[in-house]
Amino acid sequence: MSVPVVDPGLWPDDVAAATLACLPDMGPARLRRVFERWPDPAGALAAVRRGDGARVFADGDRPASEQQRAALARRWAAAARDLVLEPVLRRRATRVFLADTPEYPIRDEDLPDLPPVLLGEGDAPEVVDRPRVAIVGTRSASVHGLEDAHDLGAHLARAGITVVSGLAIGIDAAAHDGAIGAGGGAVGVVATGLDVVYPRRHIALFDRVRRAGLLLTESGFGVAAERWRFPVRNRIIAALADVVVVIEATLKGGARITADRALEYDRPVLVMPGSRRNPAAAGCNALLADGAQPLLDPDDVLLALGLTAGSRRGWGAPAARPTPTGDAACVLRACGGEPASVDQLASRTGLGLDAVARALRDLERQRWIESKRGWWWPR
Repeated sequence: MSVPVVDPGLWPDDVAAATLACLPDMGPARLRRVFERWPDPAGALAAVRRGDGARVFADGDRPASEQQRAALARRWAAAARDLVLEPVLRRRATRVFLADTPEYPIRDEDLPDLPPVLLGEGDAPEVVDRPRVAIVGTRSASVHGLEDAHDLGAHLARAGITVVSGLAIGIDAAAHDGAIGAGGGAVGVVATGLDVVYPRRHIALFDRVRRAGLLLTESGFGVAAERWRFPVRNRIIAALADVVVVIEATLKGGARITADRALEYDRPVLVMPGSRRNPAAAGCNALLADGAQPLLDPDDVLLALGLTAGSRRGWGAPAARPTPTGDAACVLRACGGEPASVDQLASRTGLGLDAVARALRDLERQRWIESKRGWWWPR
C-alpha cells in the first residue's frame, strides 16, 4: 500500500499523475495513451523520465517526424525530472482525481475518452455527490435566455441539485450565478489550467464557484485558453451530468457538442424551445426536431432525475440516498417520472425480466421507487 506524501489524501500516484498532466504539450489524447501503455502513474512518470515518452505517439499524430517526436520526448523527460509539483498541489489544496478510483467524479467508468486525471479545487467537493444537471448554451444569449438560465439554476439549487457548466460567457455564467445565489452547489469545468481564469471578466465568478463547489479540469497548471480545448472539454461536462439542459444554442456551437456527447453517453437531454426568429435558438430547435425532450417547466428536469414533488424536499443533504448506477439507473430513467409495469420497463430498457426485477428491488430499497397495485411509481 502507498503511504501519504505529506497531506492526508495526497498520495505518490496523485503527484505522479498530476506531474504527467502538467508536462509541456501533453494534451488529453497523449495523456490517455501514456496511461494505456503504463497504467501505474508512478511507473508512467518513471518511463517518461527515462525518455520513453515517444512510444505513446500514434500514426498520424503531431509531431509527425521521428526527430520531432524524440525531441518532445526529451522535453517531457527534462520537465518530468525538474517539475516539483507536490508543494504546488499542497499550497493550492488541489485534489487529484484518478480514473478507476472511488473519488473519481464521473460515475460511468465505461464511457469512451474519459480523462485519466482530473484536477480539482474548491471548498465544497461534496457537491459532486449530489444529483448533477449541466446547463449549457450560447455565449450570445438573449436577455430572456439569460433569465431562463438564471432561474433554472436557482430552482435546481433549491432542490439540492448541483449545477454543472463551463463558466463561459452567456448561459453558463447565468446558470451558475442563479445556482450560487440560491445557496446551491456548482461545478465549473474549465478548458485551461486551474491557475488560469478565462474569460478574464469571470474572475469573481470563478472565485464564487470555488467557494460554492468545485472547479475541474484535465489541463495542467499554466495551460492557456486555446480554441481546440473547449469542444474537447465539453465531453467532461456531458459525462459529469445526470441530465443535460440546453438553453439557446446555435447549430454548431459548444452547447450542441455537449448535447451530442450527452446523447452518446445515454444522458437525458432537455431542450428549451425557442423562436425561429432567434438565431441563438436554432440549435435547440434542431435538437428538438431530432427527438430531444422539450423543457417546458423547471420541474421537467426534476422528473428526468427521477425526483417528484414529495421526494425532493430536503435534498440539500447529499447522502440522502445513493445515486442509482448500471441497470438500476437505466430502469429509473425508463420510468420517465410516471408509473410503469415490469413488462413496460423491460421493453423500454431492453433488459431481461430478471434484470429489471433486480434493479427494481435495488431502487425500492434505496427509496427511489415504490410498488402500488402492480405498478412501480417514482418517489
